Order: sequence, then C-alpha cells, then structure tokens
Amino acid sequence: MKKDDKIEKWLEDDSFMEYMQKRTIEMFNHILNNYPYDPQYEELDECFDRDDRYVVPLVDYLVYRLHRARLKRNSKKRREGIWWVFIQIILLGDCITSFPEDFKRLLLELRTTLIPMLHAEYVRKMNN
Repeated sequence: MKKDDKIEKWLEDDSFMEYMQKRTIEMFNHILNNYPYDPQYEELDECFDRDDRYVVPLVDYLVYRLHRARLKRNSKKRREGIWWVFIQIILLGDCITSFPEDFKRLLLELRTTLIPMLHAEYVRKMNN
C-alpha cells in the first residue's frame, strides 16, 4: 500500500484524528513556551509581513528546517523539530491559503513526515 493511501486511511479514523488534534494542541503549547527563539525565521517572517515577495525565502527556510529536523539522530529532537515547522505553518494560517503554490511542496512533505510520525505514536499508545 502506498504511503499516501495509508495516510488517507489513517485520516479517516476518528479516534486517530481526535488523538492528532489533542497532540497538536499539546505540542503547540510546548513549542511556543519552550522552544528557543529563531532570529533567522523571525526576520523572514517580519519581512514577509511587509512584503509578499518574501514568501519564497520563508518557505525555503521552513523546508530547510524540516530537512534539518529529519536528519537529527536524537528522536526527541527530530520530533520537536518537525513539530516546530508544523506549528509555524499553523501560525502562518491565512498566508498559506493566499499563496498555495508556494507552500504546496512544504505542505506535502510535512504531511508525509508528520502524519506517519503521529500514527506511530498513536499505535504505541494504543498498544500500551
């Protein structure tokens, strides 16, 4: 079964979706309260607020952070790095719908990274 088909099947499971929402809220609070300040991201975000041309560098930076997180050997740091990127996407909110083509690549890659990670957590939790 292809990865996309598995993801679609998982997203149809109501209990998994409930777990995913609960976990997202939990990680949202954790990342906002405990994760270190990233001056490079903040600079790009401020520039993007003033000028839409900064959307591409902002997305490229988020893709870079996602790739860097995926390469970490420490699984806790790897998961937190992936969550950090996802939280930034949540905070960008309407910008994503305004620039769908620019965010498309990042969103697809984040989906194929975050959802399997969350599903593995969910399965571990259900088996305990």
